[in-house]
Amino acid sequence: MKLKLTKNDVQEVLHKMAILADCEELQADYKITQDQADALRDSIPRNGGEWVVPLAMVEAVKGEMQDHAHILRHIASDARAGNAIGQALGINRQAKRLEAAFA
Repeated sequence: MKLKLTKNDVQEVLHKMAILADCEELQADYKITQDQADALRDSIPRNGGEWVVPLAMVEAVKGEMQDHAHILRHIASDARAGNAIGQALGINRQAKRLEAAFA
């Protein structure tokens, strides 16, 4: 799986892959090892660009990023409720982009 990540996307993806690398329970859920999770996190291009996800890791990446997009939608909803419309739109746009990229 090849993905083109923006610098903003990198921050979100890096956050979720760091959680995956730090959580043995998540690794067990996806049947991946600590070394695989660490290598995946370390493979993310820090300044954006093309990211090649190993086939064995696609399910974990998709699952975690779909979960993250769902969380971002809740954050956008809270921002909208707090009258931070511009922030809500930006967060919602990023959630949409992540959902499409990791569908």
